[in-house]
Amino acid sequence: MTQETRIPANHVVGVVSGEGSIERAKQGLQRAGFDEVLVMDKVEATGDGGNPISGFIEKLAGHLSDQVGYIDQYKEQTEAGGTVLAVKVEDRDQAERVRSTLETFGAVNIRLFGRLAVSDLTPESNPSAPSDERPATHPSGRTEPSR
Repeated sequence: MTQETRIPANHVVGVVSGEGSIERAKQGLQRAGFDEVLVMDKVEATGDGGNPISGFIEKLAGHLSDQVGYIDQYKEQTEAGGTVLAVKVEDRDQAERVRSTLETFGAVNIRLFGRLAVSDLTPESNPSAPSDERPATHPSGRTEPSR
C-alpha cells in the first residue's frame, strides 16, 4: 500500500474489494503496460492539511467540478474496506485501457481525474454510485451530479 491519500491529477481510479482482487488487478494493469499502480487504502478530501493557499485553490477547483463529491465517495468506500487503485495516464486511449482492465477485475467507481475535470468512465452496467448520486452525462461528455 502507498502512503498517498489524495487522488493525483491525470490518474484513472477505481475501487476494488478483496486482497486477491487487488493483486490480480495490479498484475493485469502491469500486463497492460502500466507499471506504476498506486494502491490506496485511505482517501482524504481535497485541501486537507498542508499549505492553506494551495488547499483553498484545490477546494475551489473541486467545487467548480464534481471532484469533491467523487472524492467523498472514494473516502467512504475505503472506510468500508475497499481499496482505490490509481494509474497515471497520458491520454484518453490509455484511460480507456485502464478502465477496461479495472472493470475486468470487478472495479467500481472508475473515473479519470484530469487536471481540470473528472470523467466518469464506469459503464451503466457497473454503476459508479447509488442512483441518487450517479452523475448525469451531458451530450458534451461532461458529467454532473443528479439533482
